Amino acid sequence: MLIIALPHSANAAATGYAHVHSDGHSVLRSATGAAATLSAHAGEVVAVVPHSRLAWLRVQLPPASHGPRLQSVLHGLLEDRLLDDPQQLHIVLDPQATGVARTGGETLVAVCDKQWLRDALAPLQAAGLTIQRIAPELSPSNGPVLHVMGEPEASQSVLCHARGVTLLPPNTAQWRAFAELSQDDLHIQAEPAMVARVQSTLQRQPTLQSAAQRWVQSSQSAWDLAQGEWAQGRAQRTQRQLQAAWQTLLHAPAWRPVRWGLVALLALQVLGLNALAWRERSDLQAQQAALHHILTTTFPSVTLVIDAPLQMQRAVDVLQQKSGSTSSTDMEPLLAALAGVLPAGQTPQQIHFADHTLRLQGLALDNHTAAIARLQSQGLSLRQDGNDTWELQAGGRNERPITRTNPRPLASVEPTRTAWPIGASRLARRVGVLVCRHLPCAAHLA
Repeated sequence: MLIIALPHSANAAATGYAHVHSDGHSVLRSATGAAATLSAHAGEVVAVVPHSRLAWLRVQLPPASHGPRLQSVLHGLLEDRLLDDPQQLHIVLDPQATGVARTGGETLVAVCDKQWLRDALAPLQAAGLTIQRIAPELSPSNGPVLHVMGEPEASQSVLCHARGVTLLPPNTAQWRAFAELSQDDLHIQAEPAMVARVQSTLQRQPTLQSAAQRWVQSSQSAWDLAQGEWAQGRAQRTQRQLQAAWQTLLHAPAWRPVRWGLVALLALQVLGLNALAWRERSDLQAQQAALHHILTTTFPSVTLVIDAPLQMQRAVDVLQQKSGSTSSTDMEPLLAALAGVLPAGQTPQQIHFADHTLRLQGLALDNHTAAIARLQSQGLSLRQDGNDTWELQAGGRNERPITRTNPRPLASVEPTRTAWPIGASRLARRVGVLVCRHLPCAAHLA
């Protein structure tokens, strides 16, 4: 947030603007500089109108004076009480008096010169700054607040109370006329150079407040003078309110327990997720270590473990081949499994076997969905590659050994001693006959 203090005289803007960078609740840094040197990316920009440029008046509003006719009603009520033409003045109604304008009643208004405000804001607008809010430096308060500002040689004392803002006379002896100064709930805020004088004059201990701190406090006022020709659209107001709420959540002391609670909750979530990830990683590493141990213990010849399940399957296949038995990925078990799902009378025209994949051409499986499901239950995968071409292979690492069954034998074929394993299907036998009959154009066995 960038808070800019407007000078009492518009001509003084040439020397620079006193400004404060703030989080909305405290002073981050303060300086004085020309309008062109102010950051155009400072977030919300708030202009502060000095108390010397504002007048506070109480008016009695008639009923139904809200809406477009409010300004004309205010001009009529203040015409006899102001030295200047009301058309040349910027008049702002108490933000808490919207209901009073409908029903009628007494309320406060803030008045300042339009031309002075235009001249004071013109250099800022020329520098590319968009003023979102215009706040009074001092505004009425429910409890009396005395502000003592300046230096001992040139000081000002301003009393804020429920009826408005009053500039006190330089002679402190005349302060007795203000009953608010003797109240027990009087709050005194003084700049550093005026603390000693306040203590000696009022016999009260003031609260130390610099000009920059006073401007930050002013930016939190409910009064917003950015109305009329300086009014912001609904989108800008909504954005400004969201920014203010965000800044309050981040920096307001009242929200400190909430911030600490959110930080603690976030920390617990992060710790919990990391603990869960560590546990899952430990379990995975334990499973991998167990697989490695089983592999290296069962097959001592394996020295490098890359994929334990796959290496186990390959080692088992090698042992089965050496022992003369077949594995689930060999040609014979695949043919035997396929024979159980082929319709009667169907035989493939060509057979290719390579890389533990059986490729068959010339098959028309009408009910291939049931065949696929049946083969999947045996750990095999059957997929179609063209109109009459099918591929059969083991379903993956989690393949199960095929349970060989004795399918119905062909009535016209007598079982003979062959190289086929016991329990081979009729398809295997018929394929063998076809291969022998048509050897020149037969299937290619890889």
